[in-house]
Amino acid sequence: MPTSVVEPSEQQPVTGSFTKNIDRLILENEYIAVAVSNSSDATGRFGIKVTGGDPLRSGDEEKALIYGYEKPWTSFTTLRIDENNYIFGGKTKKRSGGTGEYGTVISPPVWNQETRSITMTCRYGAVDVTQEISIVESTTTGYPDTAKIKYSLVNRDDLPHEVGLRVVIDTMLGENDGAPFRIGETAIQTDSVIAKSGLPEFWQAFDTLTDPKVIAQGTLKGREATPPDFLYFTNWGSVADSHWEVPLVPERDFTRAGEFELDSAAVYLWKPVTLPAAGSATYVLYYGLGGVTVVPGHLQIGASSPAQVILSENGNSFSIVAYIQNTGVSPAMSTRARLNLPPGLVLAEKKPPEIYIGKLDPGEMTQLHWEVKPTGNIIGMLSPFSVVASAINIPENKVERSIRVVGPPKLILAVNPPPTLKIEDERVVPAPYPLTATIRNTGESEAFGVIGSLQLGEGMKPAPKEILRRYVGNLKPGEEYKLTWYLTSAGIGKRTYLGVQFESNSTKPVMYIAGIQLPVLISKIHLVPLTPPKVGELLAMEVRAENLPMLTGVEFDLIYNPEFMEIIRVSRGLFFIENKTMTPWHSGTINGFEGKIVKIGGERTSSAGDSSLLATIYCKLGTKPGEFAIAPLNIQLQSKLDKIPSYQVKGLGLVINEKGGVQSVSYNVDQ
Repeated sequence: MPTSVVEPSEQQPVTGSFTKNIDRLILENEYIAVAVSNSSDATGRFGIKVTGGDPLRSGDEEKALIYGYEKPWTSFTTLRIDENNYIFGGKTKKRSGGTGEYGTVISPPVWNQETRSITMTCRYGAVDVTQEISIVESTTTGYPDTAKIKYSLVNRDDLPHEVGLRVVIDTMLGENDGAPFRIGETAIQTDSVIAKSGLPEFWQAFDTLTDPKVIAQGTLKGREATPPDFLYFTNWGSVADSHWEVPLVPERDFTRAGEFELDSAAVYLWKPVTLPAAGSATYVLYYGLGGVTVVPGHLQIGASSPAQVILSENGNSFSIVAYIQNTGVSPAMSTRARLNLPPGLVLAEKKPPEIYIGKLDPGEMTQLHWEVKPTGNIIGMLSPFSVVASAINIPENKVERSIRVVGPPKLILAVNPPPTLKIEDERVVPAPYPLTATIRNTGESEAFGVIGSLQLGEGMKPAPKEILRRYVGNLKPGEEYKLTWYLTSAGIGKRTYLGVQFESNSTKPVMYIAGIQLPVLISKIHLVPLTPPKVGELLAMEVRAENLPMLTGVEFDLIYNPEFMEIIRVSRGLFFIENKTMTPWHSGTINGFEGKIVKIGGERTSSAGDSSLLATIYCKLGTKPGEFAIAPLNIQLQSKLDKIPSYQVKGLGLVINEKGGVQSVSYNVDQ
């Protein structure tokens, strides 16, 4: 029995209801349902089934789209990080990933009301990976019958990492686990791979045009889709046993490796890319129902295309696919197919609108593909296009399908003027340094896959946990999104810059560049009293290194006037504690007669930051009036990381007046 139900909010599109039970989280509507494993085995894996399915035909109700809806485990995702392979989600002992390496589950599967998705996050070293699964509209049916599967990768490290992604979809069309994959003009039934440059907008899978039980579709381009570098079609057993490589055998059918049943799988692979420090990457794939308009006949014909096309600034084309099957008992001779386009659409390639197919045997099916683009002269619902199939011995048949053309989105960027940087208390302020940008869609259609990114010049870097590349998602016409980055600034006294860029899958990038003047932070070794000095009382003074982040070792002497002060002790500074462990350090030798502390210092292996406490000096002031000082001398600085710049040395001068008052002032010490 479900333990909870969360209905969609009134402000958001109705994409279904969410239920949770002991083993699964389920998001479903009247078309499809998505289940995500919440059990201790294979946590985070997903399955998809049809619920009501295509409202224009019957027969696909309650059929499988991905194997294992009741207990998801066969479809799984692999991360490749710095040449090591990791399985996403919770561990399993089953064939798919049973021998793999896993990360740490940071957040188990939960319903995210804001993104309306079932969300899970895992960590692999310094890389966080979030899986979000939701239900969205199909590009070809126009109904919310498609699962959107999104992976967000974030590098939390100060160093870059090489990160790639592989997603295995264990396709199943009702009872059929070996239906051909139909992509472009090819029906694939054996091991195949298609590179990114050869991918159309979508692939579809069904067994026969006369009575397809389920028409599945994987959308490769458009909306938020991230086209994979390689799309593989193979048997599930081969990729279940291999966590990254996809072992293909020419002419091998989809019989499961090591067994005797057909078991097809689609594998999306994005090659490793460099994820910089504070960098991120986002990958989106769609899988659900496909829209094919079918007209029965001796030459049975079906057509598929996007239901809506955005008039893109980039002038992108889209696919029209036709399927033609001879349902008669005799061959169709000299078969032809002709694409008739309405005003507002033109062919985007040199392929002719009429294609000669030739002989088509009984039961044989062929498929055709045209690339088409809108002219931009007509906006709105166009007159239907048609595909006409004919043969010299069979009456012609025609299928029609309508497409709506909508105007392009347009992104407008506004950035709040960055504040002026200045120095306060040995720090560059404001810290962190805020930069706020607002992106607005003033166009006529939705902007899909909006990304905001930040480029930083010398002396600027992201604040801790900040991400430079942010995935915003989609912006409908009139919508805007405000994004604030937090940065830190170095006091190097140079002119630098920062650049903001927003882009989407259907618009050109918009940019903002600003020059920033960095103030000067002076490198120094100096003494800082912790309390106002008073005669006859204890005074604690810190010896600090400022703006010397490359320091890994330091040694120095202190000179003072023993007539006016007595050194009690010298304690270790935080500079000499590294990873909660004390590093080599010596407190120096106190010579009270000569007024010296000799060889205070030590070393560490890594940087301690811009401001470091080297030592705390405890002394007792006398009561005798006079002027005196305490100052560091014979300073030896070391660095295993970088060259040490020039720096100032400041001592502390003190005056005890006749009334017992004490004044202190910092002064420069010549080296």
